[in-house]
Amino acid sequence: MNSLVILLVVSSLAVSQASIWGLGGATLVGPANPGVVLNGPAAHASLIGPDGSHIAAAGQAGAVVAPAIPGGVVSAAVVPGVVGVGVHGLGLGLWGGLHGR
Repeated sequence: MNSLVILLVVSSLAVSQASIWGLGGATLVGPANPGVVLNGPAAHASLIGPDGSHIAAAGQAGAVVAPAIPGGVVSAAVVPGVVGVGVHGLGLGLWGGLHGR
């Protein structure tokens, strides 16, 4: 029984110290969705005349632009606290011990 109490005290101390050491915010950043530009088909033509003259023309088609979507950000502040360990789950608490199961 003494070893169980020592284990309980050491584990609750370890958990409480872990929450104190974890001061600061925790931030999770999801992946971003890159933007895209879609160009339609363009027309290109070039003509060479009998006298060696060149005529070149190009017509650009429409374009659709989808902007980039930034990734989601989840942030949480880690607050130090006290861990209260109950023994109700072991059947040693007031209700668990007196009323039985």
